[in-house]
Amino acid sequence: MAVSRALFMACVIALAGCATGPYTPLIGAERDQVEQLKEHVYRIEYRVSAFTSQAQLDAYLRRRCAELTLREGYDFFHLAQRADVLALSRRTSMTVTMYKGQKPTGADDLYDAREVLAWPAP
Repeated sequence: MAVSRALFMACVIALAGCATGPYTPLIGAERDQVEQLKEHVYRIEYRVSAFTSQAQLDAYLRRRCAELTLREGYDFFHLAQRADVLALSRRTSMTVTMYKGQKPTGADDLYDAREVLAWPAP
């Protein structure tokens, strides 16, 4: 009985340890995870384990959006139209609108792509 309990606990710990996984940079994204909708508007999807916390998923998604923003030659991005799907894995997609130049006055909901990437990697 003690051996089976120890084996069960070892399995739980092993699964919990690999449940979230490391961040996957934009360059490693699958083609269906980034879709251009307009000149400066994209739909970005990020997929993680169902065990990944919402905060971790949000951090991964912001980082992916910042990478895309800079890759496309923009400076800031705005997130809208979120769609979450939770099953055996967890998927979140966002509509991302990108802006160049100076941050518009009063646009507190814009992320500076360089600042997001300066945060410690999740």
